[in-house]
Amino acid sequence: MKNITYQQNAVNELTDKTIRLLNLGGKRHKIVFEAPTGAGKTVMACQALANITDELKERGDSRYQEVAYIWFAPRKLHLQSYASLKNAFGETRKLRPVMFDEIDQSEGIQPGEILFVNWESVNKESNVMVRENESFASLYEIARRTQEEYDLPIVAIIDEEHMFWSKTADKSAAVLERINPAVELRISATPKTLHPDEKVKVYRQDVIAAEMIKKEVVLNPDIELDFSEERTLNENLIKAALAKRNQLAELYQELGIKINPLLLIQLPNDVKESMTSEDQAIAEQVKTYLEAICGITAENGLLAVWLANEKENLAGLERPDNMTQVLLFKEAIALGWDCPRAAVLLIFRKLQSDQFTIQTVGRILRMPEQKHYPKEQLNIGYVYTDIAKDKIQIVTADSDYILKNTITACRRENLENVSLPAYYSERPNVERNYLGPDFKKTLYEVADEFWKLERGAGLFSIAELAALRNDNDEFTPLPESDDDLVNENRRRVKNSIRLDVKTINVEIPKDVHFQNEEQILKVDQVRFARKASEIDRVFMAYISGKGHQFESKGRADKIANYLLEMLADYFGIFDTDAKKVVLYYDNRPKFDRLLDTALETYARKRERAKKRSAAARELKQYNWEVPEERVYDSETNHIETAKNHALLPFVQLNEASNPEKEFVKYLEKHSQWIDWWYKNGDKGKQHYAIAYGKSLFYVDFVIRMKNGHVYLFDTKSAGSDVTAPEKHNALLQYIQEYSTKDTPLYGGVIIQDGSNWLYSKLRIENTTDLLNWDAFYPENA
Repeated sequence: MKNITYQQNAVNELTDKTIRLLNLGGKRHKIVFEAPTGAGKTVMACQALANITDELKERGDSRYQEVAYIWFAPRKLHLQSYASLKNAFGETRKLRPVMFDEIDQSEGIQPGEILFVNWESVNKESNVMVRENESFASLYEIARRTQEEYDLPIVAIIDEEHMFWSKTADKSAAVLERINPAVELRISATPKTLHPDEKVKVYRQDVIAAEMIKKEVVLNPDIELDFSEERTLNENLIKAALAKRNQLAELYQELGIKINPLLLIQLPNDVKESMTSEDQAIAEQVKTYLEAICGITAENGLLAVWLANEKENLAGLERPDNMTQVLLFKEAIALGWDCPRAAVLLIFRKLQSDQFTIQTVGRILRMPEQKHYPKEQLNIGYVYTDIAKDKIQIVTADSDYILKNTITACRRENLENVSLPAYYSERPNVERNYLGPDFKKTLYEVADEFWKLERGAGLFSIAELAALRNDNDEFTPLPESDDDLVNENRRRVKNSIRLDVKTINVEIPKDVHFQNEEQILKVDQVRFARKASEIDRVFMAYISGKGHQFESKGRADKIANYLLEMLADYFGIFDTDAKKVVLYYDNRPKFDRLLDTALETYARKRERAKKRSAAARELKQYNWEVPEERVYDSETNHIETAKNHALLPFVQLNEASNPEKEFVKYLEKHSQWIDWWYKNGDKGKQHYAIAYGKSLFYVDFVIRMKNGHVYLFDTKSAGSDVTAPEKHNALLQYIQEYSTKDTPLYGGVIIQDGSNWLYSKLRIENTTDLLNWDAFYPENA
């Protein structure tokens, strides 16, 4: 390791704090190591592990003299780290990096060994490494032997820790819980762990001062959009980004440095590895422009491609003098990919997006020779983007990838399940939440009221539309018509929307300077006129933002088609001209109001139809069990600490009621008497429901005691729900009907009263008079 002050300080701090946590005893102490991209996190972490191995032997006051390591990394990053450590410790043998098939499974992980593990190979119970097998021990068994039979503590390293909180976070957490390491060292440029036991941080300015990374990033620097040619915004951005790459190449040549700077072009929708139709369209546009205008192709080696089903010219791409000038990629590009010659980044975003990520921008921050240059332009990273927002967010990772995915919880292994009679009702089509063809009728009815025009009145001829606007872009009054109805309609239209729209502008950021860290930037913008080829995409992006109260399948197409039909019927304008009218900035609020009103009106009509249908539905019975797996929406739920829940991890609704949250704490506090407890959902066949009248009652909690008794509780506050007595009495009737000797049932509505939780074993008329209610004491249940 080079003698860089901030690195040496971080290594010393990591070493001391990790040993301190080991000396505390116990399990799962967490230490977070935060350092910006390009600081050398892996190098520092490796040196710290070597120091820990040495100092445990030398310090006389250490609880342990030896330690074993497991290094977890997402995707294929564990292979990169494994190779780095093999190279670093090949001669000294202080640490021995090993893969799963290299360890002596009968003895577990040996002192000083680092077992490298890929997250994706262990976060499913069906994965070979965690599945019990006669041929070899599972990772869990190896970890158990290491800690219990050989009394060797495990330090788990979680590389790229922010990825741990992605859509598989719940499963990854379950893996760590089963391994139960003494210390968890969590490494990331943007860590997400809250309240760690210790933290070590490397500051960006120290890394810049050490000349390891560039001084700053500039967004759309000195961008000049070409209005003289029929060139789209995307083509303008490609031209500007490539010109910047060429400028940097000339500066390196002037300094006599053999570095060929690389332009990275990232497609939108980079969350998904597979190519969408939008990805395909932009990829083809990029390739066509590069070949036709610049002579850059994969065939002549100047273009590299890193897509799901297309990989070209990737060998040696990282070499400073590699001939390739442009790399076209998506998120599929390897995590941790290190190419210091990458200097310019062009990011195409989804139209609605206002974000790009620290990780992506970080790809152009490393200094190729770990030093700054006398030509200041070479010490800056350059980003070009089509984000059309006046504020831009720099985020940890794409919001579509982090915290906008689902969270999956899995049933605990060897859980003693229950089988309870439950009810559901099948939903006919009328109760589906979709946008039907009858929406067109609603849209027209709302439009009649909104515009107050007579359909088909022939408002304007094409010549008259052109005459509405003079050279100063102002309205010119038309002469009166002989038809009073036409005159009235013209007056109303003139005061409400503009029909003679010739251009649709987009504003993109210009010359914005920033550091690559989480922040929101207020930006200056430059205006660009959309070309005809772009109008369709922009129009559909606008429509896609409407009607989210309905199922997504086919929704946008129906809204778009009916709206365009309406514009043709009312105003005699079609296709691209009609789309321009909708997208024009001064018209947009009117169309927002028209569409939002029509969609909400239609939603209420469907809701009334659903209620009529639901009233006539028949309830059906089945046997409910704790599900093997349950998927939660991560926008409305979060992972909460709870060890005794039937599914792990425990996922709690963000807006869970206070009684629910307090009852969870109560159950966890009394886990010595409770086998497991389960927080039920509140709709859908997959969740546990009993019948009361024609309705379904989703009981909040199913609790199995260690003596086999099952309690069914619904948490309430006193007097909070007028239907609570009816639900309670229905539940009592259910318990009386289905309780058996093998599975005795108890429960009802339960209410917190001070430190006690009270429920009635008798029918009730209200939830305010608790005088004769019983207390739920798990030790006596």
